[in-house]
Order: sequence, then C-alpha cells, then structure tokens
Amino acid sequence: MAKVIGESSDFLLIDLEGELMSLSTSGCPKVYERARYLAFKRVPKDFEHVDLDEYCREVSRSLGVDIEETVLFFTAVDLRKYSKGSYSHRGVKAEAFVTYGVDSPSCFEERRREIGTINVAVIVEKPMSRVGLLDLFRTVSEIKGMSISLGGPMCPSHSSVGTASDATMVASPQGDESFGGIATDVGISASLALLEAISQQIASMPLKEYMAKTLGFGEFDELTEMAMRAYRKAPLPSISDEQAKREIAEEMISLVKDPNLRIIVRSARLAESFLSLKLFPGREIEEYMGDSPGIIADEVIGKAIAEYINGFRGLLAYSWIDRMKDEDDELEKIGELPPMTDDVVGALIGGALSRIYDRYSRK
Repeated sequence: MAKVIGESSDFLLIDLEGELMSLSTSGCPKVYERARYLAFKRVPKDFEHVDLDEYCREVSRSLGVDIEETVLFFTAVDLRKYSKGSYSHRGVKAEAFVTYGVDSPSCFEERRREIGTINVAVIVEKPMSRVGLLDLFRTVSEIKGMSISLGGPMCPSHSSVGTASDATMVASPQGDESFGGIATDVGISASLALLEAISQQIASMPLKEYMAKTLGFGEFDELTEMAMRAYRKAPLPSISDEQAKREIAEEMISLVKDPNLRIIVRSARLAESFLSLKLFPGREIEEYMGDSPGIIADEVIGKAIAEYINGFRGLLAYSWIDRMKDEDDELEKIGELPPMTDDVVGALIGGALSRIYDRYSRK
C-alpha cells in the first residue's frame, strides 16, 4: 500500500501509491484533503518557524513533491530510526509509520522545556467516509495513548500519553464505511499495525534510558547520584569516592539489565499512576495521597525488590535508606518522590549498595 521512495537521517519520503483522503494534525495539517505522499523532515530540537506554511512548501519542493498532495511531519530524531507495522484482519490491511523522540513527556505536574515528538501515520486500504475516517482517527489516538501510557516515558507521579507536539495522521481511499472503532475490521487492523510500530520503538530503547524514563527521571545519572549521596553516609575506608561512584554506576547498570527488575519497577510505577490520578475505587486513595501507614503496598514492593537484589542484606540496606530519606537533607530527593516511587528507588539503591559493601567485606 505504501512504498518508501526516499530515506536518510534528515528525511523520509513515502509514496502512498494512490490518491487517499487524509485527516491529520501534522506539521502541515490536512483535514479531509487528498494525499499521495507522506513525508517526515528532521528539524532542530529548538525548531521555531514563524511562517510554517511557507516552510512546508520549501520542504516539499526540496523533496520533489507537491505540498498540496503531501502530508508532512516534523521531528528531531534520526529518520533512519523510523518503525513500520502492518496487519491484515479479515482481508482489511493497514500500515503504520512511527517516529519516536521523547526527551521528556508532557505532564500535568509541570511544564518541561524538552518536549520531543511522537509522529504516528496510519494508512488503511478500506474506503472510508469522512465520519468513518474521523472515527478511525479516534481509534488510532486511543491506541497510541494507551501504548505510551503502558510502555513509554513516565511523569514523576503518573503515566503520560505523549508529548505536546505529537502529530497523527490517518488516510484511506474515499468511500462509504462510516465506522472505524476498535471492534471493526479496519479498526482492528489499524490498531495492531500501530501497536507493532510503537512496540518496535519502545523495545529498541537503551535500557538505562528506559529505566530513567520509567522512574520519571530525566537521566539515569540521577539514580546513581542519589545512591552516591546515600553511600557517603557510610563510606568504605578502603576506596576513594571516585572508585565508589564508578562501582555504584556499574552496579546500577547491572540491575537495569535484569528483566525481572524492569518488570517489577514498571509495575510499581503503573500502580503509582492509577493511584495518583485517583483511578482506584474506595477511600484508600486518600491514604495513598497522604502516604498513610495504612497503605503498605509501597513497602511490600520495596522489600521485594531489595530482597531480590541481595537477600536479607539488601533488605537491611533498604530499611536504612527508608529511615534516612525523611531525616537527612542530603537524601531529601528520595523523600520528595511519590509514595510508591520513593520505596522503589530506596530499594534499588539499598540493594546496590549492599552488594558493594558485601564485596569489600569479603576482601
């Protein structure tokens, strides 16, 4: 249905091999307009352009296509890293193209300067009416939001559905089909094609970046620095600060490589998300918001992580950090984290430090 006819780090050009009806919120939006080409253009991260319409025309000319029949997306990522998904359900085929660049997600808590962009384009061969294409746009947006919420970067206390500059397109031949929901053949095909493309992007994330963004941090080094602050409360006399920091970083990386820990940490953060957004029945939600001792799920998770990392010694180290986080100014960053996350981070740090202490106690 769609054929890549030009590709580099700076642009991606796709021939839709036919005139389709498109509905998009892309850099050069099209609302029920014809589309023959789909193009992605790389721009600087601090991209600002006053006359966007003229810029779109310039880009189209440089790619050798007509802006009137081209849907154009902008992104700051290397466009050789795009992903493609395809699926056919009961003979209805769909294809999805995704570019994925997220320095930090959009969050309710704060406005971040680093935005990033997730671009989603879905093409279906089913001839759709205008209402049907709008319904399909809804379905694609829901699947994209669900996918990012479950597997993408997270905010400090909740999941995100993307970034402020995300863009979406759906396109199809023009016809009579008025329904594109998740229970329709076209909706199922589009959803599974898009899931395939997004899952490729998430699966290819570097593990350090994945863990940092799961915890709601900007960089993985934030976790290492918190661990170093805790270590300075009980430093080993036989090694320098430099060596200790290096060993802590190495220990943290080894934890990130463990798929069991990634699963547990992600699960805890998803629990944090539905609790912080009050998507949970019962009065217990108020106890969570106040970090009440009546809710012990966070401690249970913390203990499980610490014990998994280094048995009883890991548990003791986690308990030590849990006591200090509210009493020591040097560790206030841990105490300021949301109720679930502070126990997860405390357990990761306690487990890692206990391994290092163990190593030197045997020497």
